[in-house]
Amino acid sequence: MSPSRAKKKQRRRVRPAAPASAPASPVRDAATTRPSRFEVRDGVARPQPVWAPFPLTEIGIAVGLAIFVAGMLSDGRRATWLLSIAVLMLVVVVGDLCVREHFAGFRSHTLLLAVLPVAILNGLAVAAFGDALRGPPVLLVDLALGGALAWLLRKRFVAAHERAPRTP
Repeated sequence: MSPSRAKKKQRRRVRPAAPASAPASPVRDAATTRPSRFEVRDGVARPQPVWAPFPLTEIGIAVGLAIFVAGMLSDGRRATWLLSIAVLMLVVVVGDLCVREHFAGFRSHTLLLAVLPVAILNGLAVAAFGDALRGPPVLLVDLALGGALAWLLRKRFVAAHERAPRTP
């Protein structure tokens, strides 16, 4: 090993002792701590729901996942009902979170919010007309509708992100 590399290694190993007057672990006050990257993104704070101190969104996601797992482990009509309830619950809870974050300018959920109405319309069309609506024409209508919604939602997110209050 060359002498310069050995000296660098030795400097890394040697750590000066902390002075006796300094506290062992510095305590930071709330004003000097940096917010988590999950709470602030590009200087925009995460929007708080109306039920802010209560973790309703997280509880809803956990319950929805538990019902989904129960549905996967069941069979027959019970599995169908459990899976339907779980998917509906997760769509509502995650949809609420995405709408809140998107329209506050915190995080863009453009594609998810554009696809969701298209999927709901397809589900309603299948329920109303059965298997009659299918094929390339339906796909083209879905793509056009999803693309138009994505374009509008992206414009709305950019405007919300630009006017959102910034945190230091």
